[in-house]
Amino acid sequence: MELKSNAERFLDAYAQLETKMASLAKGTRYVPFSQLLSRLAPHNRIIANNQEELREYSELRNALVHMRGVKQEIIAQPCDSVVENIERIARLLDMDDSILNFARTPVKTVKKSDSIKHAFSLMEQMDSSKIPVYEENRYVGLLTAPMIAKYALYHQEEGCVKDAMIHRENERVLFLPKNSNIQLAIHGFDRAVREGNSLLAILITEHGKTNEKPLGIITYADFPTIMKG
Repeated sequence: MELKSNAERFLDAYAQLETKMASLAKGTRYVPFSQLLSRLAPHNRIIANNQEELREYSELRNALVHMRGVKQEIIAQPCDSVVENIERIARLLDMDDSILNFARTPVKTVKKSDSIKHAFSLMEQMDSSKIPVYEENRYVGLLTAPMIAKYALYHQEEGCVKDAMIHRENERVLFLPKNSNIQLAIHGFDRAVREGNSLLAILITEHGKTNEKPLGIITYADFPTIMKG
């Protein structure tokens, strides 16, 4: 099987991007690529983060289409980094993977009566700075590393989770069902930023309800990895 050239790979990824963006714009008429960018950037984190590069890629695409020899072969090739980047963006925009593929699993939980030391140990096991707090199988809050640090500043004795939660932050947690795709998580973080809030975590449960034990957790610290595609 003959490998595709960089130009062919670039044009394939560009066509994939343009098709997906037209679908997101929900228009029935053709809209130029530059207008799609302007229309979607305020509402889509992936497009907003890569807007300038995508404008440059639009110009490169037009140049490639017109840079043909007498046999209509493309006579210039994009460099590897450009091809790999546009393919990455196309992958991200078309990403419909299950949210659980990007979440930390399994999720440990604690009760208010558990010791802070025990809670911190579980956080280390999860490699997370946050852990959900449940009472009688219902979510009651999120214990975070900053809460533990604030408690330690003012108390020498070992306390319980409920003691550290006195120093609660402006807590905001989003619950999503396990059949959600990762785009909902991206949208959740993006919306929180637009509204001037801080989304501390997304908890994934069977049906996205607070009376269900979490199957996975995604925090803002996971966001850079998700956005790499």
